[in-house]
Amino acid sequence: MARKIEILTYTNERGESVAFSHASVYHTNSVSGLSDVRNAIYSINSMGQDGDTYLGNRIESREIEIVGSIKERNKDQMREYRRRLNRVLNPQYAATLTYQYGDFVRVIDCKVDNAPVFTRKAIFQDFTIQLLCLNPFWRKESKTRDDIATWIGGLEFPVEIVPGWEIGYRQPSLIVNVYNDGDVQAGIRVEFRALGMVTNPALLNVDTQEFIKLNYTMEAGDTLTVSTGYGEKEVTLKHGGIVTDAFRYLDVDSSYLQLSVGDNLFRYSAEGNLENLEVSIYHDDLYLGV
Repeated sequence: MARKIEILTYTNERGESVAFSHASVYHTNSVSGLSDVRNAIYSINSMGQDGDTYLGNRIESREIEIVGSIKERNKDQMREYRRRLNRVLNPQYAATLTYQYGDFVRVIDCKVDNAPVFTRKAIFQDFTIQLLCLNPFWRKESKTRDDIATWIGGLEFPVEIVPGWEIGYRQPSLIVNVYNDGDVQAGIRVEFRALGMVTNPALLNVDTQEFIKLNYTMEAGDTLTVSTGYGEKEVTLKHGGIVTDAFRYLDVDSSYLQLSVGDNLFRYSAEGNLENLEVSIYHDDLYLGV
C-alpha cells in the first residue's frame, strides 16, 4: 500500500501549476495557515458600561505561508525550477490552492501576497511563499447538485419491450432535503428549466419560509438561474441559446437563500404549468480548515 503524503498544488488562471510536497522537487519544510482562521468581533460600549455589547463577528481572510527548498544540485536546472516558480506564481494572476491527502481533497481561491523569496544555500535553495485567501473557506473540488424536479431514466440494458414500458418517469416529490456538510452557511445556485410553458417559478425554504420567485413566463428550453453566494449574486435567463441579465424578473419580496449547516428543506412551485418545470440546486460545502 502506497504511503499517503500531503500535496499542495498551486494552479493559476492560465492553467499552469506547481506541486509542493515532501516528494516534490519543490520540497515543503513547513506550511502554516491551512486550518488557522481569525475571528473579528465587533462590539460597542457606552459611558459607565462594564464590558462591551456584542454587535457581530466575521471570519477574516486567510494567510497561507509555504516554506520549502528546491531539491536540485545542478545549478542550470536549479535556475529553471526557480524561473518556473516565479512564472507560475505571478501575482497578477488569480489562482487556486488544492490540498490533497489520499482521497481527501479541498480547494481554496488565493492570490500571491508576496512573490517567492529565495535564499541561496550551499547546495539547495530555500523559498518562502505567502498566499492571501480573501475568501477564507475551503471547498470540495466540485459543487454538490440536488434535483427537486426532474425526469428519471427508465431505460436499462439489455432492453425488453413489454406492455406499459416507460422510457422515463417524473420524480414525484416537490420537496428535497439539501444537506450542508460544511462548517458555515453557504449560498446556492438554483436552476429553473422549462420543458414547456411555465409561469412564475419559485423556490421556498420550508423551515424559514424565505423564497426566491421570478415573475416571468418561461418557454420550452428556457433556463432561469439565481446565484446567492456572497460576491456571486446574479440572476440570468438563457433563452434561445443567449444568456442575459434577469434581475428585473426577481420578485421584490425574494430573499437570497442561504444553506444552514445541516438539513435544509426546499419546495418548488409555479403559478402555472408546474409539470413542465425542472429544478436543480447547486452548492459548495465550505470548511474552516483541512
